[in-house]
Amino acid sequence: MKAILGTILVVMLSLGGYASTKKSGENKTKNPVEFSVEILNVSPEFKEGENGTIEMSSAFLAKQNNSSEELFGSFWAEFEYDGGNSSEMYNVKNWKINDIRLAEDLSSEDKDQLETAFYLELETHFNELPKSAIDGTKSSNSAMEATFNTDAPPIIYSNQPSALIVIDGEPFYEELDNRYSRIANTGAFIVKDNNQGNYFMYGGGLWFTSDDVMEGWEYTSDVANRIKRVMKKHARELYDSMQNEQFQARTVPDIIVSTEPAELISTDGSPKSVLIAGTKLMYVENSDAELFRDMNTNKFYALFSGRWFVSDQLERNWQYVEPSELPGDFAKIPEAHDKANVLVSVPGTKAAEDAVRDAQVPSVKKIDITTTLDTKVEYNGEPEFERIDGTELSYAVNTSKSVLKWNNRYYLVDDAVWYNSSSPFGAWQIATQRPEGVENIPADNPLYNIQFVHIYKNTDREVYTGYTSGYTGSYIYGPTVVFGTGFHYHGWYGHFYYHHPMTYGYGFFYDPFYGWVPIYSPWFGSSFYWNWHWHWGWGWNHWYGYRPPYHRPPHHKPPLKPEHPIARPERPTTRPQQPTTRPSQPSMRPTQPSTRPGQPNVRPISPSTRPSQPMMRPTRPSTRPMQPAARPNPGAIQLRR
Repeated sequence: MKAILGTILVVMLSLGGYASTKKSGENKTKNPVEFSVEILNVSPEFKEGENGTIEMSSAFLAKQNNSSEELFGSFWAEFEYDGGNSSEMYNVKNWKINDIRLAEDLSSEDKDQLETAFYLELETHFNELPKSAIDGTKSSNSAMEATFNTDAPPIIYSNQPSALIVIDGEPFYEELDNRYSRIANTGAFIVKDNNQGNYFMYGGGLWFTSDDVMEGWEYTSDVANRIKRVMKKHARELYDSMQNEQFQARTVPDIIVSTEPAELISTDGSPKSVLIAGTKLMYVENSDAELFRDMNTNKFYALFSGRWFVSDQLERNWQYVEPSELPGDFAKIPEAHDKANVLVSVPGTKAAEDAVRDAQVPSVKKIDITTTLDTKVEYNGEPEFERIDGTELSYAVNTSKSVLKWNNRYYLVDDAVWYNSSSPFGAWQIATQRPEGVENIPADNPLYNIQFVHIYKNTDREVYTGYTSGYTGSYIYGPTVVFGTGFHYHGWYGHFYYHHPMTYGYGFFYDPFYGWVPIYSPWFGSSFYWNWHWHWGWGWNHWYGYRPPYHRPPHHKPPLKPEHPIARPERPTTRPQQPTTRPSQPSMRPTQPSTRPGQPNVRPISPSTRPSQPMMRPTRPSTRPMQPAARPNPGAIQLRR
């Protein structure tokens, strides 16, 4: 089937995410076709549609006739069929385009013109399809659903502002120098003073210390410069972020440490519930978590990594709940509501449908067929390979890279590109095909995500390689998307520690503009700062930057996601860079800051500390930025006993 469809499927498509109500026969035009589109050689998927129809979906490459620019996307179209005159082929008729999506946006004129071309080509080239493709239709997610782990992780409740630190098992120490060592199997920055036996941790703009890594963490302002020098050398990004702090935590949180992936529900005091108009749902407003209460049953519902969990009490008894079993009021949350972001995990909503479609849009690039990868794969000792259940593949267990062995050759996935070599160390050459059986890697294997990296096409000169969101850990699970497989992949312990991705522990939530991002706490800074290795994601050692395709959700756009993993998100108001060094006599400032003195040499003392936009500065010192206790002044921090 792949050979037949890969050869004959060449059609004209319109571009940009939209849904069409037109059918074939309604779009004939004498205008010339402006775009050509090629179905890429990853096999199209077929599944049952409504009223006896079949829906076909596939990735495609589009090119405007007068341009060399190539665009990539996915389309969904349904059709009717009958028995036909052949024992191997069905007659196909009444095509209807349901959706076409790319990362780019096009003008409405281009969309209309290309949609017309698409229908004309379907009528010409797709009046027959193999019976083997249609008779085997089934949900493309059914196999995936059976393999994912839906057991509830430990869900910890605290009625005080708290931060969760996850350590992957017992602490694994990596020596940094003669005095200090770092806990390598955690996303947090924790160092141990080997001479004194105590620990130091930096997070949320604050330093903490404890004699026991598992408990007893307390805020400290007394941190030796030698510890900061260790951070500068071994965690430079985090050190730089500390130097650029513009605000600090208003409240010192409790530190909760877990040796297994867990999730945290933290409220600032007793839960305060607010009714969502038009529903019987209340949401807890004084919590970072997506926490709701159903007034009909009095049960709590919490959303973590795209999965719903339910309990009759916050402290215990949390169980996974199928999305289809959610109370119907969840689908009634208004799209403009502050909690509309959870609609992506509610079946039947436009947000959920968009997320599922977006997850299938490929990110593709062309690479020269002579490309080689200079990086040498490093192993923790000699390469060790283990067989992957249900396949003829083996994978390297003692390296941070994704390395497979098949037919006495070795395959590497690096930044969503397939390479191969005759040696497990390289040198690595660009691959023109991936090994057989990759699509059968089970979800309980840490390399499950690489099955979403495809070689879409190759020529004598170039290889078209790319990936869908599964490579980044965003998976279609029935009618919604989830983050991670739910399995706990333990890291590799040897001379070094190699981490594997975690589904839980970082409060990931889905945003239609940015994809999966961690929770940003309004109390004590970003949770990202507590887990500076939150990018322990699927497939690589840095955040690859996948985001959904271009479209504008109906609700408000959220705050900008930081472009750099260590950068804090932008805040609504901008505090002067050095508020603590404001002029010692603010009452002497000119009453009209916009009228600067005629001679620069008589400007107020320390002009470098003035705000960059003096017109925006309050005329009275009493109107300094709100919440002065949040300024970077250790004496202003509220220490809870």
